[in-house]
Amino acid sequence: MPEVHFRRILFVLLGAAATALPMVANAQAPRIEAAYSVGFWGINFGHTNYDGKVGDGSYDAKMHFETSGVVSIFWNSKIDANVDGHIAPHNIAPAIYDSYSTDHNSRLQRVKVSFDNGIPSTTAEPPYNTTKYPVTDEQKRGAIDPMSAITSIISGVKADERNPCGTGVQVFDGRRRYDVSFSYLKDEPVKMSNGVFNGTAHLCQIHYNQIAGYKQKIIKEGKDLPPMFVDFADVPAKDAPNGHFVMAIKLWSSLSWGTVTATLDGIKVDGAAPPGMKA
Repeated sequence: MPEVHFRRILFVLLGAAATALPMVANAQAPRIEAAYSVGFWGINFGHTNYDGKVGDGSYDAKMHFETSGVVSIFWNSKIDANVDGHIAPHNIAPAIYDSYSTDHNSRLQRVKVSFDNGIPSTTAEPPYNTTKYPVTDEQKRGAIDPMSAITSIISGVKADERNPCGTGVQVFDGRRRYDVSFSYLKDEPVKMSNGVFNGTAHLCQIHYNQIAGYKQKIIKEGKDLPPMFVDFADVPAKDAPNGHFVMAIKLWSSLSWGTVTATLDGIKVDGAAPPGMKA
């Protein structure tokens, strides 16, 4: 089903992590908290939360994703994960990524990715077969985990005046190696109906490209993925790596059977709503 790729994009942009491990506090770094609702035809079917400290040379973050409502009858999913690592104005380097997921059969899967040897290494509990759809060391080299990818986008380490949404991320999640990139389209006024944001946002198109690893046959072979778009807003934070965060305020994809959306419900920087936004 097409929502699976949208869900992976959502995880990269908004998160899928949470309370599996404690965060390592960085007193000098600004703390950013964001909550999103995920919906179809205007009906919410899930939510995700991001909570991280980003700045002063390091980052640590956690997030949580969970389906809700009637959709949980046929797609019941929970994902909790966290990460820590080092960050600079134009670079991010993860140390350890740890995630726990529960599927509709209540099966728990832990995936831990370590980055201490230059090439990511994976530990899975219970273990799964990585030989059927292998990811080579060369394909893993330079890739980061999903939570570091989220943090990279939020921190704006790949963003500049020409590419205000950033250039994208190369991701290895323990099973798959894929790229998410952005094409900047224009700045546009955005007034959200929930009152969280009213101002100018950067509209970008999202591109997903699977490089290697586990396959997901969700559309007919040879068919293109449906177009996916995101509105980003610059959120001031003087101690952030580049002086501001780059937050996705709305993400959407129009599919043949309707439009799937992820919408920012609230945001805090150091415990307070940023100017012009709602906590």
